Amino acid sequence: MNTQKRRKHIIQLLEKEGSVKTSELSEEFQVSVMTIRRDLNYLAGEGIVTLTHGGAALNRGGLTEHAMLYKEDTRIEEKRRIAAFCSNFVNEGDAVLIDTGSTAKMVAQTLINRKNIVVVTHSLPVQDMLSHASGIKLIAAPGVFREKTMGFLGQMTCDFVSGLKLDVLFLGVEGVDAVHGVSVPDVIDAETKRALVHQARKVVAVADYTKIGKSFFMSIAPLREIDVLVTNQEADPEVIAKIREQGVEVFLV
Repeated sequence: MNTQKRRKHIIQLLEKEGSVKTSELSEEFQVSVMTIRRDLNYLAGEGIVTLTHGGAALNRGGLTEHAMLYKEDTRIEEKRRIAAFCSNFVNEGDAVLIDTGSTAKMVAQTLINRKNIVVVTHSLPVQDMLSHASGIKLIAAPGVFREKTMGFLGQMTCDFVSGLKLDVLFLGVEGVDAVHGVSVPDVIDAETKRALVHQARKVVAVADYTKIGKSFFMSIAPLREIDVLVTNQEADPEVIAKIREQGVEVFLV
């Protein structure tokens, strides 16, 4: 197992257990204790864990955010179901904006063979994926690149989208909460997403079930500004009921 895969597995264990021991990880992955310490030091540098005596604990605060490279390999089947369903919201002649995020990227993949649509995106992976889609007019939004989300953000992005009128926005979020709305950890990311929401006729939030009921440091928008939420059947039913009470059309896939 290479370094990247091992670190992803460590994060999965942390999400399940909350904390890990260096010695136990060394035994499980059949690598040295020093190798595991380097892994945990790297994850601490990314803000994902806090180092403890003999191990590490998962950070769960409102500023915690995993990098895009990790997200792409987690809950793949759940995100694929969301993306497949979301393709139903796109019609020929639509202007679509696809946000950053691993689930939004999968939505883009379902649109590759569509004809006569415009796709605007500030996501580098989406730009790359749709660059050879002959039926799509692809428009790349400018901005300052943020590696963690693999997208272009900031005032340039906001200014650019302010001149657009979008039929559908597929919005990537880190948390969906009945009280705090949709949110993310990063200030600039939230400001950019807020600008996207204001330009869209239909706002479709895409979030796998683990994000339901969570809230993060920066609010993007209250639920009254979200038209549709597409998530998984595994989502907490009590939270889903409260979200629906706010007027959001929720689809569980």
